[in-house]
Amino acid sequence: MAKEPYYTIDFTAVYCKFEVLVNDIPVIAMEAEGQMSPNIPVNFGISSSGEQKLEIRLLPVAGEQYIDSRTAFQYTIKLFDVLNDKFVHEKDCGNFQFSEKETAKKLPSLTHKSSFQAEIPYEMMTWEQSRDLLSISKDNSYLGTRLDLAYRKISGLISSKQYESYFEMIRNREKNMAVSMYLSDEDSRARLNSLLEDFNNGFKMMPLPEDRVLKIYGNGKLATYKKLNGEPAFFLYKKETGEELMLELMFHIPTGKEEFEVI
Repeated sequence: MAKEPYYTIDFTAVYCKFEVLVNDIPVIAMEAEGQMSPNIPVNFGISSSGEQKLEIRLLPVAGEQYIDSRTAFQYTIKLFDVLNDKFVHEKDCGNFQFSEKETAKKLPSLTHKSSFQAEIPYEMMTWEQSRDLLSISKDNSYLGTRLDLAYRKISGLISSKQYESYFEMIRNREKNMAVSMYLSDEDSRARLNSLLEDFNNGFKMMPLPEDRVLKIYGNGKLATYKKLNGEPAFFLYKKETGEELMLELMFHIPTGKEEFEVI
């Protein structure tokens, strides 16, 4: 087995809004009005060895009601060994392609579910023992009020330049990222330093969009806000360049607690 197994989804998306989930954790959500063909890591959705559940959700592009006949999506799950900073392709672990017959049906959405086997040597801090958000309340406004508080706290820390306190809030998330992506201490520091550089380089916190959508993931254990186009609703903006810096944050409520925390 690879010493540092690194799983990716190599896909092509054409004219659609899409979301890719591994074990009900979103690894990417975007809108492609043209064509895009990235190869992105999915390790941070894999917390234990064995069967991994994969789901692809396709939606129409903004302004459309139905999947367009031009829509296409295909993927291959790839395994690499990244030991010693090498990037050696070990094998493919599964692939799929929506057929033209499916995309021509003018449906409001398309979904594909499958699974692949993965073997990993690491252990992440998981959310499996966190509180079930749907059992706390079936009312999204109740969860939204709590999530608003967490977002406002983070926004306040960044706006007032209390960066160390912010980094402490995302410590568990960064620890999971470092473990699953085999990052060295130096690599982890570089991630935070890059974020700090952006914070100090003209990026300003923006208010949450009024039309944000509360999304529940992680089999009912995780919550976050999304924009209508699927991107994170929590972001910074640099007026001089028109750039957005999106913060992809997931929140859970640990057992025995009442408030959301980043994980």
